[in-house]
Amino acid sequence: MSETLADSQARRPFELVRYFTVTSLTVILLFTMLISTLVGVRTSALVLHKKEQYALLLAENLNHQVMLRFVMPVTTQYRKISVGEARQAELLDSVVRSTIQGFQVKRVNILDLYGNIIYSTDPVYIGRISTATASFTQAAEGVSVSFLDPPRNFYDFGPDDSRVFKILSPMRDEKRFSSELGDPRAVFEITLDINEDFQEVWLNQLILVASLLLLMAFLFIILRSIVTRGYGIMDRRAMELRKLEEQLNQSERLAALGRMVAGVSHEIRNPLGIVRSTAELLGSKVADAHKKLAAVIVEESNRLNRIVSEFLDFARPQKTDLKTGSVREVLEKLIDFLTPELERWQVRLQFNDQSPPGSRVWLDEEQIYRAFLNILTNSLQAMEGREKRQIDITLRLASYDGRSMLSVLCDDSGPGFPPGYAAKMFEPFYTTKDYGTGLGLSIVKTTVEAHGGHIELGFSPGGGGRVIISLRLEN
Repeated sequence: MSETLADSQARRPFELVRYFTVTSLTVILLFTMLISTLVGVRTSALVLHKKEQYALLLAENLNHQVMLRFVMPVTTQYRKISVGEARQAELLDSVVRSTIQGFQVKRVNILDLYGNIIYSTDPVYIGRISTATASFTQAAEGVSVSFLDPPRNFYDFGPDDSRVFKILSPMRDEKRFSSELGDPRAVFEITLDINEDFQEVWLNQLILVASLLLLMAFLFIILRSIVTRGYGIMDRRAMELRKLEEQLNQSERLAALGRMVAGVSHEIRNPLGIVRSTAELLGSKVADAHKKLAAVIVEESNRLNRIVSEFLDFARPQKTDLKTGSVREVLEKLIDFLTPELERWQVRLQFNDQSPPGSRVWLDEEQIYRAFLNILTNSLQAMEGREKRQIDITLRLASYDGRSMLSVLCDDSGPGFPPGYAAKMFEPFYTTKDYGTGLGLSIVKTTVEAHGGHIELGFSPGGGGRVIISLRLEN
């Protein structure tokens, strides 16, 4: 069913809400990603600051240990410091390694004031020149300098095994009985391994991003379910509105048609009664040879009277007086009434009650009786001229629109309903037979709906027609 203009206009506020909700969700996601990045950068800066404080303390301790355990003993014993001499180099290496043991130190270099590496925990670097020219110059002038090597960019994400933290700190003489330090004699270049610290920062940032993504996914699923449910509710309401509009239009058409039919029927019934009574009077007075003609007039008058009665039933439906009753009893009474007709038509009728014992529904027995009589009469007429003539009536529980109902299935061995015409069969004056008014199923539908029930047409398992009438249970 295509979407109408009213449906489209009803959807617009909901579409707007969905648009702003999805947009807000996207903006929140972008901001949370940005915040997580800023938090990661801030955490990295805090780690670097702590690492710098740690490195300064390490440099001060190293300066103290070298002065106390190397410079002073060597100066006293050898009068001159020469780290190129094996014994002095061995002593210096022992002091440095014992001082940095247990710390995250990758390498310690000692540079002279010209930038030459005169000692290193990694002998490969001895004799080289420092590459950190600007930082070395500041350290040689007495200012400690720390930095990442290579520098970390804002967009860097994740750990980097090649990145280290370096501090260049001046090595000064310590004066006895004083906290003052002398002029720089050399420069310590301490290289710290920060991979473990940044790996933890990266892991925390990854957990934060993953948590935010999961939160956004959860919110998106909730939003999607709300939108889907909203669309479903709107579609159902739109369908119900269309059905109500169709029912209203149908009721207006039927009301107008009913008024016309009622007026015409009254105008026909009065002269028809006179024709029938006149024919009966003539039949009692004329000779036997002409009584047959009078009987034909009476019979046709009765047939026309039945048609007029159908018109009046359609135009002025009787008031429904609902009471709790048994459908089974109504069907058994109807079957007893139709037994002679079934035998005349050579029709086999089978009744199968699958409903719980004592099942009762809300019904007007007289109207429901006439409705089922109309259905079974149609089945008899549909099987005319067919070799197999059988009607199966099944009584069982069913569910319709979420309500438990008692359904009556009437299956026949006739040709069934023409394909595509099932919906039209309930229209007034529509019939596929060469005779009849076409009001039977329309009257049945009106009666069933007045009972709060439901009627539908289909095909029986054997290929014939099927009519299902469902009525409300007592409970």
